[in-house]
Amino acid sequence: MDYGAGNLGSVLRALSALGVVADVVREPGAMAHCGHVIFPGVGAAGQAMRSLRDSGLDEALIAHARAGKPLLGICVGMQVLGLHSSEDDTPCLGLLPYRLERFEVDEPVPHMGWNSLVPNEANSARDACFSGLDEQPDVYFVHSYQAPIDPGCESVLLASTTYGQARFASAVARENVWGMQFHVEKSGRTGLSLIRNFLVAF
Repeated sequence: MDYGAGNLGSVLRALSALGVVADVVREPGAMAHCGHVIFPGVGAAGQAMRSLRDSGLDEALIAHARAGKPLLGICVGMQVLGLHSSEDDTPCLGLLPYRLERFEVDEPVPHMGWNSLVPNEANSARDACFSGLDEQPDVYFVHSYQAPIDPGCESVLLASTTYGQARFASAVARENVWGMQFHVEKSGRTGLSLIRNFLVAF
């Protein structure tokens, strides 16, 4: 899905490396004909939500998810699947029950570089998502806002990551809706495996 501010080129190259031919969706009406949707995001949650609302893609995404069709949000794409972001005091799509807050750590912000995922055995999507990967795979992050693991977030927690004093949700999943805070498309072979696992899980 192209809403004008996603890392579209890198995602398309990753899909091509997997032998997947993808259509680029820019209009809400086209979403109804999609199977799997990947929602890559960069930048700020407020800007992303304004773009989605202005184009009508917000309602199209919600309808897609509520119809039980697979949806993967990447980076800001994951963030706006939640309830609210403190970045620009932004109401989000509300598809998953977490809220985003800025990192409050001694380390540099944004959190940038490689870090490890700790899969959550309690999430039913764990085996499908992490099939064929190391026990705690490394992936590439660039973000200043994160989903703290409170009771709402815990219910959809797929993997956690620690940065400084913060332990946050680095991947989430509930039924057909998955989100990954890191840049899957920039995470090498691990990222390609995660995208493949999303595509074959449904």
